[in-house]
Amino acid sequence: MSRTLCISRRRAVVGIGASLLAGAAVHAQAQAYPARPISMVVPFPPGGGFDTIARPFAEKLGRALGQPVVVDNRPGSGGNMGTDAVARAAADGYTLLFANDFLATNPSVNKNVRYDPLKDFVPVSMIGTTQVVIAVRPDFPAKNFAELLALSQKQALSYGTPGAGTSPHLVGEYLSSVSPLKTLHVPYKGTAPSVNDAIGGQIDMVFATTPSVAGHLAAGKLRGIAVFGEKRARQLPDVPTLKEAGGPSVNYEVWYCLMAPAGLPAPVLAKVRDATRTALDAELSERLGRLGYEVQASAPAQVTEVITRDLARWRNVADRAHISLD
Repeated sequence: MSRTLCISRRRAVVGIGASLLAGAAVHAQAQAYPARPISMVVPFPPGGGFDTIARPFAEKLGRALGQPVVVDNRPGSGGNMGTDAVARAAADGYTLLFANDFLATNPSVNKNVRYDPLKDFVPVSMIGTTQVVIAVRPDFPAKNFAELLALSQKQALSYGTPGAGTSPHLVGEYLSSVSPLKTLHVPYKGTAPSVNDAIGGQIDMVFATTPSVAGHLAAGKLRGIAVFGEKRARQLPDVPTLKEAGGPSVNYEVWYCLMAPAGLPAPVLAKVRDATRTALDAELSERLGRLGYEVQASAPAQVTEVITRDLARWRNVADRAHISLD
């Protein structure tokens, strides 16, 4: 037997041994997981709309996994700072990302985003959705969408959103492109101040999620004109869909999902996915439903499909409206 052949066989044996050891290590890691608390990064400040859905879910997920899931609020740059941190975290299952449609809007309006939502993360599951409402103060002259259109022909109507480049901003631009509605966007640093200014009359209307405005509508501080989407919001049964109100059909809602850093070992990922399905039970669905969210577990592929779809949708809107946050 030649010396070269002996060396080749020895290398092959070493390679097989290394592969077996690596496989055993991954298996042992999965068997032990989770051995300590898990950090679930929410890339926005505490106390906002994100926490409303993220914290009840984290509590349930922790029970399903047998270890606490700690919400780690890491705000900054419209969600980019916390998201970028997760993209660069160890792929060991101890750092997860609770995200929403900013994964599609941020890269669409900001070419300096450092993460790739499709390459730097692996999807766990959809968590839920909520609808966006067009709301005005009670004494606003327009009582319905038709009157809103007519009023905007005299002067562009100002609408507030959580910020430039957010999905409420982009859907507002899209609505103006597919209807005669003339608008002027007013960006805020979060939903609450935009809602407060709509109540106070500093802006004509606000585009905000159902949980953010439902209480104000019930108290008579705001009046709903229409909700985006194919059906009425559970919390706002008297507010028509945009199509019912005589506007264009705009199939849009804010979605939430759970992501993990790319490269997470398959057995660990499977445990997180199984625990997520367990966490999204009937009790959590009812609890979040009362707040304006619709719980929606999904196959991982559906998360990828939704992100891919919305990346194309919002890039098109941003390009047409010349929206760029670079």
